[in-house]
Amino acid sequence: MRKVRAPRRLRTRILFLQLGIVLGVVVLVSAVVMSVEVERVERTAFDRTQSVARELADLPVIQAGMASVDPTAVIAPVAELSTAVSGVYYITVADMDGIRVAHLDPNLIGLPVSSEHELVRQGESFLGVEEGPLGLTLRAKEPIYYAGEVVGTVSVGILQSTVRANLTSVVWGFAPWILLAAAIGTVGAGLASRLVYRIYGVAPEQIGGLLQANEAVLYSIDEGVLGVDPEGTLTLINKEAQRLLGLSPQEVGKPASEVLEESVARLLESADPSAEGVQTVLAGERVLIATRREAQLGARSYGRTLTLKDRTELENNLRELRGQKSLTDTLRAQAHEFTNRLHLVSGLLSLGEVEEAHDHIKRYTGMAGPGTDRLVDDPMMAALCNAQLAVAREAGVEFWVDENSKTGADWRSDEDAVTVAANLLTNAIEAAGDGGKVVFRINANSAGVRIAVGDSGPGIPSEEFSHLVELGYSSKRGPGQPLHARGIGLTLVDRIITRRGGQLKAGSSELGGASIVAAWPLQVSSGAPRTDYESAGNEDG
Repeated sequence: MRKVRAPRRLRTRILFLQLGIVLGVVVLVSAVVMSVEVERVERTAFDRTQSVARELADLPVIQAGMASVDPTAVIAPVAELSTAVSGVYYITVADMDGIRVAHLDPNLIGLPVSSEHELVRQGESFLGVEEGPLGLTLRAKEPIYYAGEVVGTVSVGILQSTVRANLTSVVWGFAPWILLAAAIGTVGAGLASRLVYRIYGVAPEQIGGLLQANEAVLYSIDEGVLGVDPEGTLTLINKEAQRLLGLSPQEVGKPASEVLEESVARLLESADPSAEGVQTVLAGERVLIATRREAQLGARSYGRTLTLKDRTELENNLRELRGQKSLTDTLRAQAHEFTNRLHLVSGLLSLGEVEEAHDHIKRYTGMAGPGTDRLVDDPMMAALCNAQLAVAREAGVEFWVDENSKTGADWRSDEDAVTVAANLLTNAIEAAGDGGKVVFRINANSAGVRIAVGDSGPGIPSEEFSHLVELGYSSKRGPGQPLHARGIGLTLVDRIITRRGGQLKAGSSELGGASIVAAWPLQVSSGAPRTDYESAGNEDG
């Protein structure tokens, strides 16, 4: 089998990257320095030639010499001396006809100049690079005045090759420093590569694999995971958390208080020690089980994590299972009670107490109160009422369906209707307690649904009406009980009603306790009058 060659180690790649950056910066800086230095050297050369040309043009001996009979005899010695003293390469003086009267090469005296002097003879100055008999030169040309008139020109130049030679010497002057900087950068890159070889006991080449593995785990588990830093900024939202909370990956980096629902954000920010336990929160219409933990490494805190698990479906299954269990237990108890009563009736009859046996049978058959059969035509709602009846009997509560309940033949309950009814009935049975009473009424048709539940419990004080639908608020929450342990049902009902465009009202019941009414239209329409669904199916009163 052919052996696959392993990729170059990450450490070596990091070292080469660092070296490339260091050397690239050194080369870039060197190029900038060279450019600046070239400009500086050339400007210095131009300044020198222009300064010498102007000084010569202003010398009285030069000016008078140009007006003399033999200008060369007067000016040539001065030009030769100035060339030696100033350090320029040549000085050329020409008359108004462009004939040289002084030049570095005596053989060229008396010959025309090789460059253009016309503009200079008109009184203008010149500064630039031109080709001459001696090669490319950096030149400065100035007019010579005598008695207020231009009588000649002076040209001063420095060979460009001389300027470049000077530049080369400058470069060689700072080249060692460039090489030293490159050497220091190379050594530093090597040391840095060694120093970061281990980060918390992990080699750099392993970091990528660990990151990918962690990402795969976080995004594959069926629990939502949120992470916030100490400042409360979201640092992690895995795929399940995005689904449960309706978030997107773009929310990472934003403050948690601006992105998350209030209940979830409050749990993350809470300083209450009980918040570290398992909590129940509501996100939209989802019941979630949340577990918050501090993210610490040693003594240093890196923020907090929150794991979320969807309990909505599980809660529905558990609620149904509890109803079935309660129904089974109730039937078992009723069977036992029925056997005892049959023995009692048999005994009364054997003693000839027929009237007493008849009265006992009447009392037994009438104590259950009105039933639920045939008052609710919808199968799911009827099943829910029967299950709640079993729960109520077990709790010692008398439960019945109001005789004015009515559901249209074309109406069938959906998940929202069952959820609303189940939560309202559960709360009412708990509030009524042993010996209490609960009445349930449903009216539904093609216009909408109206569910009303009344109980004989302690009722709801008027000052608590506005708090009923607040998450975590419950009159049943005991001291020291976590904030999110109760108070989910009515909040969930309110969110369903709000989504369906309906209303949730609380008041006093004819039984002496609280009355909760939930109503919503089948079709959400901002223009539909509320009475269309608030009185749904209420034709019979």
